[in-house]
Amino acid sequence: MESRELFNLLKNMAKEFSIYDLMNVRAFLERDMQYLPKDYREIYLKNQIMHFVNVLNEIRKKEECNIENFEIKDINLEKLFNRIEKFKCGIKGEDSFIKLSKIVVPYLIFIAKKPLHPVGTRFPGGKSIIKKNNKYLCPVKNKQKNEYSLCEFCICEGME
Repeated sequence: MESRELFNLLKNMAKEFSIYDLMNVRAFLERDMQYLPKDYREIYLKNQIMHFVNVLNEIRKKEECNIENFEIKDINLEKLFNRIEKFKCGIKGEDSFIKLSKIVVPYLIFIAKKPLHPVGTRFPGGKSIIKKNNKYLCPVKNKQKNEYSLCEFCICEGME
């Protein structure tokens, strides 16, 4: 698949993503993060929701002519979508979260070539994603290698 073709698909999906879906995403993330420390949870939740909304709006506003056209390996895209499907856990709002993830994540990875979390995202332990010398560095990149993580797809490099 070519990047412009993927972008048009994502843009059409973004147009159909509603405020109701976004409310479901928030409810899902609140339940999913319920065991994180309260101060961290509130900041992380706010940052993630704003990041998703900002990326969704970026997709909606961007025109195809502003997208560099290149080939994306279908196997990588299929592997990514299969990984996102593994998020299913029976929590209310997860369908909207998966729907949003299938819009935002491929855009960030294949089109925008940006990290999945915004620069400045703080993780437990106090370290954050940073940009240094045109590279994105993540403190947890190499600690999140599992069948549910999207880290292997992210443009960030590990800090070690």
